[in-house]
Amino acid sequence: MPEFVSARGFSEMEKLLKQYENQRDPIYIYLFGEKDKQGRSWCPDCVEAEETIQTAFRTNAPEESLILVVDVGNRESWMNVKDNNFRKPPYKVDGIPALLHWKGVERLDGDQLTKKTLLELFFEETDPKNN
Repeated sequence: MPEFVSARGFSEMEKLLKQYENQRDPIYIYLFGEKDKQGRSWCPDCVEAEETIQTAFRTNAPEESLILVVDVGNRESWMNVKDNNFRKPPYKVDGIPALLHWKGVERLDGDQLTKKTLLELFFEETDPKNN
């Protein structure tokens, strides 16, 4: 089963990527908007995609993968395009939710994460056993 590791914000994500980079393959980064005390994100697209993406993680992600589950912060910090490190190279994330294959070019974002078949293809394409 994939290993799930949570991160709050950009610097925590970067620290975890350095920690795991030579230990796990593949590594996925799942970005979503901060959740409230009831576990609901301020981001409506994140709420809509959550069940589909969680199911895909359980059923399609490679067994040996690491999934970094990254809270990008509140709406105000996410919308601050100029100072938001997630939006700058090398990540260049324009919208959340987003799923990135670290050190790969594959990514899904927004309503793509509500589509079961796209998620299946994403994990199939990024599984080292298939390449």
